[in-house]
Amino acid sequence: MNMKKTGILMMAIAALAIASAGFAGDRQGPRIYVKESNFDFGTVSPGSQPEHIFEIKNVGDEVLDIQRVQPT
Repeated sequence: MNMKKTGILMMAIAALAIASAGFAGDRQGPRIYVKESNFDFGTVSPGSQPEHIFEIKNVGDEVLDIQRVQPT
């Protein structure tokens, strides 16, 4: 291969590498959004079963995998 073709090929490879790195940098990954992170039930009567629904949303661009939740 002559020098001119080699130079053009190297520039094309460099341009492709730079472009693909830019696209990879745009990814955020999974990002959790919780509107309210805690809730106070106040005084709970014995025998009652209080409930509260927490709204959880993935605002990222990849799958959010929630593996464990525990009360405080």
